[in-house]
Amino acid sequence: MIGAGNLATHLCRALINSGHEIVQIYSRTIESASTLAKEINVPYTTDTKAIKSSDLAIIAVNDDSIQDIEKHIGFPKVHTSGTKPLSTLNGKNIGVFYPLQTFNKNIDVNFKSIPVCVESSNSGLLQTLKNLAVSISDKVVELNSEQRKNLHLAAVISCNFSNMLYRLSEEVCQKEGIPFDILQPLILETAQKIKYTSTSLAQTGPAKRGDFETIEKHLMLLKNDEEKKEIYQLLTASIKKRR
Repeated sequence: MIGAGNLATHLCRALINSGHEIVQIYSRTIESASTLAKEINVPYTTDTKAIKSSDLAIIAVNDDSIQDIEKHIGFPKVHTSGTKPLSTLNGKNIGVFYPLQTFNKNIDVNFKSIPVCVESSNSGLLQTLKNLAVSISDKVVELNSEQRKNLHLAAVISCNFSNMLYRLSEEVCQKEGIPFDILQPLILETAQKIKYTSTSLAQTGPAKRGDFETIEKHLMLLKNDEEKKEIYQLLTASIKKRR
């Protein structure tokens, strides 16, 4: 395992729980390498020259560090980036192993429910990656680099942007002394709906039903907050366009 951060930690746990062997942890810092290595009881190194050869190196580092580390690995290797193309790696035995989820090493996840996207131009390695992914996930998808890049865009919109909207709504509540947790059941119900219906059918609200009077009242409430007003107007127009 190349890396010892959030993704590397969860991948190590999932792989070990599925019967795979992690032979070594590599990280640039002793603290992160030793912490993960101690948890799963394997050796670690911070020296690129001491990276052990194995069946597969999983490069789970930030995007900007992939090329710096991959040149030190001469055996089959994959990166775990959602945005970097397969060509970020050099060699014949290269691939991508991208779990679609946001991770925190201190929060447990059910890896079986996490989609894993795989890619390789080497048919043998591709099958190996599919087998590896199936062992830890119930949903494995083969995507090329362009598809994966667009999937990452969709993930940012649906995850990061949604969370930012939660934050904006929290600010509205805080301004008026309203406890934000009163919205949690609504947020959770909205998220659950897309498991059973399409996003278009799940859409509700004043813009969807053409309630322009309510929209104007909301805009009046936001008259002194240009940022939230602009976002409200943009999203309202987008919903109206798709009615």
